Amino acid sequence: MRVIDIDKKLDMRLVLKVRQNTELFNTTSSLERKLPVYVYGKNGETWISTYFPKDLKVNNASLFFQKFNASERENSHVIDSRVNNVRDLAIIGELIELPSFVINRADISKGFLNIYSRFHSSQMQKVSDLLARYTSDLQNSRVEWLGPSPGIIEIMNIINSEYPISLVTYEIGLGKEDESLASIAGEEGIIGELKNSESKDGGFKTVIYSDHKILKKIDELKQISDEDCIYELTVRNAFLSKFREIVNEKHVMRLRYFLKPVLGKLQVNVFVPSSNLYEYYSTLYEFERNDFKDITIKYLLPYSPQIWEFI
Repeated sequence: MRVIDIDKKLDMRLVLKVRQNTELFNTTSSLERKLPVYVYGKNGETWISTYFPKDLKVNNASLFFQKFNASERENSHVIDSRVNNVRDLAIIGELIELPSFVINRADISKGFLNIYSRFHSSQMQKVSDLLARYTSDLQNSRVEWLGPSPGIIEIMNIINSEYPISLVTYEIGLGKEDESLASIAGEEGIIGELKNSESKDGGFKTVIYSDHKILKKIDELKQISDEDCIYELTVRNAFLSKFREIVNEKHVMRLRYFLKPVLGKLQVNVFVPSSNLYEYYSTLYEFERNDFKDITIKYLLPYSPQIWEFI
């Protein structure tokens, strides 16, 4: 089973826009180019890392990056800033908790934080109820798109047309402590997709796609759609949890995570902005050298339509 086989399993797409009245958003509102962002929590507050590729032309660039205390990376400058529209972002947090609701990515443009997501149509009523609350903030909230999803592949094509992305593929061993993950890995013809990059109690909420109905009793496995063979499971893995902490500290952005059991191992396919590729894979190799030996890095590739033939 490949990602192409689950392309439109989550058949609905939602794009939300949240206005941010901060100096950084106001300063960059005139830029025509969308800037990728990574949303994360810090000390009970919501922060974002905004990535400025080095080929982006910014007026008085050195003064601009100095003013906002930017960190320089291999191919980008990164600015951390606190989100001030907490109310609307809290409703987005409630959406994320819905079964099947997946955050694809986020970016900023023209003073708005844009959040792109997919979900299964069985959750339509719950999504509609939350959007009714969200859109009560007439000045700061917008629903840019609510309708059929064009699918994973077309969405990744769109992202790559806005800023280049790359694929990182690696395989890790499954530890004995990963009971739920090991149980689901015993099923043939499945792929998991992490809902977002956040972890709760060491677990990652994951959408499980199968080419058959899963009849085996697996703790915490919840059915989303019997007809489409879609489930949700909180998976736990020591490597994924620890590595997530490290790349989060470095604010290395990740777009999508797909997990697939392969011959007793877990294959991880991660899409990252190409401007973050060096930081991601160098951290992965460093982690292999110092902490975790049972890892094989298979692919480091720029995005192209051909990758769907083998992941």
